[in-house]
Amino acid sequence: MNKILAEGRGLTKTFPAKGQGRKAVLHAVTQVDLAVYEGETLALVGESGCGKSTLGRLLLGLLPPTQGQAFFDGQDLAALSPRDLRALRRQMQMVFQDTAASLNPRLDILGILSEPLRIHQLCPRGDFPARCAALLDQVGLPRDLLGRYPHELSGGQRQRVGIARALALSPRLVVCDEPVSALDVSVQAQVLNLLADLQAARGLTYVLISHDLGVVRHSADRVCVMFLGRVCEVGPTKDLFTAPRHPYTKFLLAAVPRPDPTCRGQGEDLLAGEIPSPVHPPSGCPFRTRCPYAQEICAQQVPPLEGAGDHQAACHFPLGRA
Repeated sequence: MNKILAEGRGLTKTFPAKGQGRKAVLHAVTQVDLAVYEGETLALVGESGCGKSTLGRLLLGLLPPTQGQAFFDGQDLAALSPRDLRALRRQMQMVFQDTAASLNPRLDILGILSEPLRIHQLCPRGDFPARCAALLDQVGLPRDLLGRYPHELSGGQRQRVGIARALALSPRLVVCDEPVSALDVSVQAQVLNLLADLQAARGLTYVLISHDLGVVRHSADRVCVMFLGRVCEVGPTKDLFTAPRHPYTKFLLAAVPRPDPTCRGQGEDLLAGEIPSPVHPPSGCPFRTRCPYAQEICAQQVPPLEGAGDHQAACHFPLGRA
């Protein structure tokens, strides 16, 4: 395995819970230990609201952790001075889910792609058009789009502009937050192939946030499964899909629809019950209130993330264990 590029140690993030009392907090991410290796694609998966996007922002230092530390290339982001952190930002970029909100509607594409070059003073202003045109070439867009505005582009084109903007600073780590969720299936394949080609050409490291397990299986080297702000399971993609060790991962994979009408009614049992409140999470294992294998110890102790090799699960009774 390559060296660790980004790492979270005991990352915890809470937000004030409006309407739940003066001291109530929403537990978005809780005690997460996670390493991202250089050159890999690590996928964060789980139900909506499980803390995937918050964890991605914590790894980039876009959100300050309530507890814990986020490291990039061995440097504690919280311990850096604003000047040093600004210089480090060039190596960490993000592709946002909502392109309509993340691209400034008052700027044309030239202005959007020039902004990171101007802020970090990477080249003279006179070189901006040529640099931006080269960025469009890299993401497969025609150069005549430089004079257009975001609302004049399709969803796939806007997503490619977002990728081009992230690449403008030649980063080492890119966090992709649901990069294809709002796109048609054919366009999804184009964007995913583009990300793979750029990774191969530039040696990029990706953190891919997604709820689409088909996308994850196609694109990721490792998968981290989250539930209610905690890591349930992490391991190589093939191992996790073929032999999941956490009950939640098993139910998550069973919920993927199979495009075969002859298999109707032959699926596994689906997960029952409601997601616990992130304001008042259950004691012990956060999944125990929905887990058919839960026992008394599950309510008393938070299971540690452990296992043989690089496939680990946070479960007192992991699947496949004798």
